[in-house]
Amino acid sequence: MAKASEPQQAPTPVKSLQESYVQVMKALGDQTRLDMIRRMASQSEYPCTSLEHELPVGKSTISYHVKILNHAGLVSVRKKGRHYFYTLHRDVIEFYTPDLLDRLAAEAESGEA
Repeated sequence: MAKASEPQQAPTPVKSLQESYVQVMKALGDQTRLDMIRRMASQSEYPCTSLEHELPVGKSTISYHVKILNHAGLVSVRKKGRHYFYTLHRDVIEFYTPDLLDRLAAEAESGEA
């Protein structure tokens, strides 16, 4: 614990809104990640094993894409034992891209996905 006489470390700089938009748009700019978001939106918590069975990519590729989504603040990851669960941050997605989740759901329902 720092003493009162010791200087405090500067807090980690927060990204600007523009930097945040760039990071989110890059994360959303991939078909696989959009598909993952659409699937995650269907449940409050989405198991990794479901993505492994549903997507035509391997575990390492899923991990790579989840890392990008997580770094952009779009999903969070919870580990329980050997299993991973993903939670979509709907509020963040709605802030940056209003109606995206509704549009992805409508596209999936119409069979276009």
